[in-house]
Amino acid sequence: KKAFLMLVSALILLVCLSVDLDVQRPLASRGLAVLLIVAMWWISEALPLTITSLFPICLYPMLAVASPGVLASKFFGGTSFLFIGGFFIGLAIERWGLHTRIICAVVCYAGKRVDCLVGGFLGAVWLLSMWISNTATAVCMMPVVHSFLVQLPREYTSFKSAVLMAVGWAASIGGIATPVGTPTNGVFLDQYLVLWPDAPAFTFAKFTLCALPLSFLLILGVWLAVCCRYVWFSKERIVIDTAGFQKMRQELGPMSYEEIVVALDLVLLILLWFTAAPIGAFPGWKASVAENLNSGAIGLIVTLPLFVIPTSHWFPEVVRQRLFGEKRCSKLPQSGKAAEHILDWDDVKKGFAWEILFVFGGGAMLAFGTTSSGLAAWVAERLAEVGGGELVFILLVSFVICMTTEVVSNMSTMAIFGVIIAATADLKGYNAVQMMLLACFCSSTSFMLPTASGPNMVVYGTGLIPVKTMVQMGLLLNFGTIIVLAFYVPLIMPALLGGDYDNLGTPVSS
Repeated sequence: KKAFLMLVSALILLVCLSVDLDVQRPLASRGLAVLLIVAMWWISEALPLTITSLFPICLYPMLAVASPGVLASKFFGGTSFLFIGGFFIGLAIERWGLHTRIICAVVCYAGKRVDCLVGGFLGAVWLLSMWISNTATAVCMMPVVHSFLVQLPREYTSFKSAVLMAVGWAASIGGIATPVGTPTNGVFLDQYLVLWPDAPAFTFAKFTLCALPLSFLLILGVWLAVCCRYVWFSKERIVIDTAGFQKMRQELGPMSYEEIVVALDLVLLILLWFTAAPIGAFPGWKASVAENLNSGAIGLIVTLPLFVIPTSHWFPEVVRQRLFGEKRCSKLPQSGKAAEHILDWDDVKKGFAWEILFVFGGGAMLAFGTTSSGLAAWVAERLAEVGGGELVFILLVSFVICMTTEVVSNMSTMAIFGVIIAATADLKGYNAVQMMLLACFCSSTSFMLPTASGPNMVVYGTGLIPVKTMVQMGLLLNFGTIIVLAFYVPLIMPALLGGDYDNLGTPVSS
């Protein structure tokens, strides 16, 4: 397979170097060669995405498209630091089991009504996946969901499948809502910086303002679909026993000192992220503290102290008993070994998703090379010749990316399409940032195949859902998402974006 891909890569180089796509843009054909080669290796996954992400820094200088120094400056940007901070808080939540406590609390408060319980499942996963790994959220929820499903007779197989699929979808949908929810959102932020380096910053709050309502509409749609099909209009009433959930919650005991520290750190981080930039008449706290701070730096300022704050294990016994209580100071991390600090580097480096930072860098270099070579402008001119108005363009982009992301990694899909969609939208007179956000959201809608996303694989791993059922149900959700986007993007998003991003000019690289 690798030998075949190397042969095809050589042929692509030979053809693209022999043909000029545009006489006025002599580097466009070379940019196309790099884009095709990187996309082919990304899609085939013959090499890890981490390795393929380094191809641009070799190919662009070799083809005289960009210098290694310029490419290196694009490889590791502010978005990478934002996700490092997000990883740190996510790993802390997982290490001390705070996510399990949150899920159990939400489910227990949902009560005995089936629709409320399903809403509790979906709501808990949706909220958590905004801040920690979508896959980790799905994995944590599975035991709770399983304790509910085992109560049901065999004739409820369809309902069981629907609930499991909905939980997996909730993890992916929740990730859409915040910049740190899924790496795909980070690719968008990186591309925005590359294409409009002098434009107003696309802040944490602005992204969430644009993405959260869409995420809520999708999760609400999933919940309504499950309840309408299997609960509200079903002839048979489903009876459930919540004693198992209450028992699971009681076994967790009181909230530990470490969980309290992590919870306070998370709340502080969210508040600082949302209030850093101006919101209406509020100027944002950055204006009076440090104007040069960005979301990545804020994330590290709040999460790095977790490597210094000691665990209760190191407190004197009198402090543990009188200040916190012995029960709050007896918890061990998920590894089962006593820890010195809330976060320890030895544990962090095992769970840290290093490959995501490489794909960020590869995507940023690909965006830079695609625009600076003139390829994005050339493709945009060809696509602009396609007839139809803005709605047709939205439907076409949504369909192509929703289907592509089922077989190509979400990050790779956004890295390949984001810049081209932005250039095409600008040429057709549409809001380029708005359409690039559309591409970003669509890149996270991998709902059909087990291999399309981590949550899908977790759900498929239960052995309760055949691939055919996943594809059928996921395809319906994909089409439903496309319909929602067809209304959301032109009608709602302009008001959320505001006027700051209307006239940014033609996407360029500098």
